[in-house]
Amino acid sequence: MTASSPLPPGPRTSPLRSALDLRRDPLGYLRHLRAAYGDAFRVRIGPREVLMVTHPDAAREVLVTQAARFRKGRGIQKMQDFLGTGLLTAEGQTWRTHRRLMQPSFHRAALSGMADDIVQAARPTHAALLDAADSGVGLEVGGEMLRVTLRAVASVLFGTGLTDEELRVVESELPPLLDHTANRVRSVVDLPRWLPTPAGQRSAAASRALDAIVARIIAARRAEQEAGTPGNDLLGLLLAARDEEGGGLSDRELRDEVMTLFLAGHETTANTLTFLVLLLARHPDVQARVQAELRGVLGDRDPGAADLPRLPLLNACIQETLRLYPPAWLVPRQATAPVRVAGFDLPEGAAVSVCIYLLQRHAAYWPDPHTFVPDRWLRGERTPDAFMPFGLGPRMCIGNNLALMEAGLIAALLLRDVHVTVPDSGPTGLHAGVTLRPDGPVTAVFHR
Repeated sequence: MTASSPLPPGPRTSPLRSALDLRRDPLGYLRHLRAAYGDAFRVRIGPREVLMVTHPDAAREVLVTQAARFRKGRGIQKMQDFLGTGLLTAEGQTWRTHRRLMQPSFHRAALSGMADDIVQAARPTHAALLDAADSGVGLEVGGEMLRVTLRAVASVLFGTGLTDEELRVVESELPPLLDHTANRVRSVVDLPRWLPTPAGQRSAAASRALDAIVARIIAARRAEQEAGTPGNDLLGLLLAARDEEGGGLSDRELRDEVMTLFLAGHETTANTLTFLVLLLARHPDVQARVQAELRGVLGDRDPGAADLPRLPLLNACIQETLRLYPPAWLVPRQATAPVRVAGFDLPEGAAVSVCIYLLQRHAAYWPDPHTFVPDRWLRGERTPDAFMPFGLGPRMCIGNNLALMEAGLIAALLLRDVHVTVPDSGPTGLHAGVTLRPDGPVTAVFHR
């Protein structure tokens, strides 16, 4: 901070105390600090003090108007350990080059051609829900949603399917990897990655298991391309891409991009669908209206891309789910030059985080901010600057339109034929790691 600028307000606690509060209940702790200090406050995360902003104006300063003065923050930098230098973690010219290569695959015109593949990928889950409805056996929703989004991502982005064993590997290995990353960011002492701690060894084993799946995907797609089957999926585009000098992406660059899309492209959507099921189970009146809308538009046929604009209530429920439970709930940044944010002068190297979770529950912009009210979207009560579940500005998530289409199609297919209940209303707490998810299994009972 400069001498002329006051320090942002914040608690006078030790690094250890702050680390314990963040590990025990990060969202509750941040809610408490905002209530005590306002929309911009200082909090210690790990060994560093961070300016936490929870107001849309300050978020726009960080992510849009002064984006050139920031790089990805420490939390995302830590993800390089297993993601490598893919689109999520890359900076500078590497990021610009890869974003330019990949952007055409995420245009709306290209996405509409992926709809059928997404619906086909959801068919096994649809069948599992019908079987569960017939047998009366409960299903763990989070696992089902992870599997369906994994199948969809593999199909539409990589032009391949996943075996049942690969699905099981991702389901078991991804959570400890993400949790280990989040714990490293919040730890008071930044231990070197090579130190053989039990959590570190578990994380390394998980990373190797996921690497093996990614290597298989790349090898299979490369073989198809060499055999004259270029395809129109993103991986085929990346394999064929050439720069001005005729060179393509290296094996390492391919691995990093596939790993990033493979993991970031499915887990966030799976979390959104899990929260959507949980919210609809808790609001049976809304669920009944959604199902009436689905039956009225679809009848007994499967959904397509052209149906999504005709399902305004379902879309409103997805938007409201993203408002309450944004998967990427915290956006960390690090200043690369002196910069002024929320009225505070920050030096080069200062850490700033935009708390999307608190921003999207800001009472000044959202009446009854903690309540699931999908009708607010139908009434046009959305406040654009206070809703940014995919980020904002030049680094906004490249897959935002794909994620919305994927969530809409999967939800439309799965909810068309079943009514869902969750005994005892399911878990009420939240697990705020790298992404936001329920803090326990969501076991649902389905009825035809």
